[in-house]
Amino acid sequence: MSPTEALEGYFGDHYESLYRFLRSSGAGEPVAEDVCQEAFLKLHRHLAESRPTHQVRAWLFRVAYRAWIDRLREGQRETPAQESAWDLWGRVLRDPAPGAEQELLARERHEWLREAIERLSQVERQALHLRADGLRYREIAEVLGVGYWAVVDAVRRALDILGEEAHGR
Repeated sequence: MSPTEALEGYFGDHYESLYRFLRSSGAGEPVAEDVCQEAFLKLHRHLAESRPTHQVRAWLFRVAYRAWIDRLREGQRETPAQESAWDLWGRVLRDPAPGAEQELLARERHEWLREAIERLSQVERQALHLRADGLRYREIAEVLGVGYWAVVDAVRRALDILGEEAHGR
């Protein structure tokens, strides 16, 4: 398989989840698209040089996350993380034809979940998001540049907090 064919497969498999992760990390739409393109361009170069391709998903997330952090350091942040992530999730989760009662219940659930997730730390939100996308704890640790046990603790704390919020509701 040629590097271009392999890239097309990886793009189809991972673009959407990578884009959602960047948006939930605070990247605006154009920046998230740019960072995704950067990551896939680096992957193409990587494949063209016949480098190993195990754990491509974790590699892509790590490259994209580091590119996003570099942009933050350069002062290119566009929107607060919660706003851009919730705009995206709101469009994805919207029922195409809800009734008035369903709309009210959906808004209440959406608001409750937004408030609960805002109480999580940035690392907890990111670790939970990556875990929900199917990355393993070691892969998440590589992406975020933290230790394995820090990821385990972050996901556990996030789930505990969300569980407490759900039960207290």
